[in-house]
Amino acid sequence: MKQPQDFFTIYKQAAWDQDTEGMINLYHENVVIYDMWENGYQTGLAAWSVAVKDWLGSLGEEKVKVTFEMMDLQEGSNLAFGSALITYEAISTDNEVLRGMKNRLTVGFHKEQDEWKVIHQHTSAPIDSELVAILDFE
Repeated sequence: MKQPQDFFTIYKQAAWDQDTEGMINLYHENVVIYDMWENGYQTGLAAWSVAVKDWLGSLGEEKVKVTFEMMDLQEGSNLAFGSALITYEAISTDNEVLRGMKNRLTVGFHKEQDEWKVIHQHTSAPIDSELVAILDFE
């Protein structure tokens, strides 16, 4: 990425295209991921690459439409921090929404040799009084 804000565009397109390499290339070799699914915590690009390949590879004919809202980005000379609400929608071959969810996303970026990479990513969702994640919040 030439700029941290490129993350949002590249991530969205890579998810839609099921472009695992494009998605993986957004992340730093030493990335730390706090995810909502399966392991919940992963370190290093090798482990995160497996998760990305499993996710995008499991879609079959479905597409994933990603929408970012309330994006905010703070940038320094070699560190940046971003946050957004991210909506995932599974789209059928008939262009129908099959299911969807909304998460909160924070990303930390590190710049090396004029290229920005995600070095930290955290996704979350609020929970209700029954400790169940709210995935369709406004």
